[in-house]
Amino acid sequence: YFNWSTGKAEKCILCYPRLESGQPPACFHSCVGRIRYIGLVLYDADAIEETAKAAQDQLVMAQRNIIKDPFDPEIIAAARANGIPDAKIEAAQKSPVFQFVKKWGIALPLHPEFRTLPMLFYVPPLGPVLAKVENGVYDNIASESRLGPLMSSLERSRVSLRYMASLLSGGNEVIIREVYKKLVAVRVYMRSKKVKDIPEEEVQRALAEGKTTAAEVEAIWRLTSMPTFEERFVVPPMEREEAVDALFPQLDPVSHNYPIRRGAVGVGFHTDPARGP
Repeated sequence: YFNWSTGKAEKCILCYPRLESGQPPACFHSCVGRIRYIGLVLYDADAIEETAKAAQDQLVMAQRNIIKDPFDPEIIAAARANGIPDAKIEAAQKSPVFQFVKKWGIALPLHPEFRTLPMLFYVPPLGPVLAKVENGVYDNIASESRLGPLMSSLERSRVSLRYMASLLSGGNEVIIREVYKKLVAVRVYMRSKKVKDIPEEEVQRALAEGKTTAAEVEAIWRLTSMPTFEERFVVPPMEREEAVDALFPQLDPVSHNYPIRRGAVGVGFHTDPARGP
């Protein structure tokens, strides 16, 4: 974003003052394509160091594993024990980020090899279906591939899998290929439903190659193509009153003195670090 005070472009802060009051970041309103999603995920902070140490080809899976299932009773109990309110647990259960990253596995972190474990994920772009005009007829480019003309578009992609792997999977082309196969399966299945020009055997082959099901494909299509605002933005108010309170001295209710001065923002209790002379 552009900082009008300094005259410089600065890193996005996710509009945290808006999030504190339950509003989405400004970019959600300006995105005409409705391709931005935000939601909570529950993750194991104790596993961060080991996750960052994972082998490069395992970084994506390691980061997926750090994200926990918000429907798991043990995870819910642990979250509550760590002071996470039920409103946030419920938001994590409805989170589109959880679905894209963990449930469906089609969103990937940018440059995981930097080992910063960014909680910002991208669904790889799916190129257009290749076609040609022959004898005055516009149609898909046929292929010798056993996958059929639409599924074979992955093999003829204008953007190489190697390049996408360098961006989103630390060079692991297997993961990128799996994601693309599922995305193409969504394309094949929904085209068979809407246009009705794909034989059933190709649809079933695409679902098998994408390791997905008709129900999952329709859920992916629904959230990517027809989402409501409430489905894209699933974050409860961020306890703004507690975050602001953390900045000010805490009144001792007995002595009416101010024995504690919190020196950081955030929710929860804060203990000042020990400092040397």
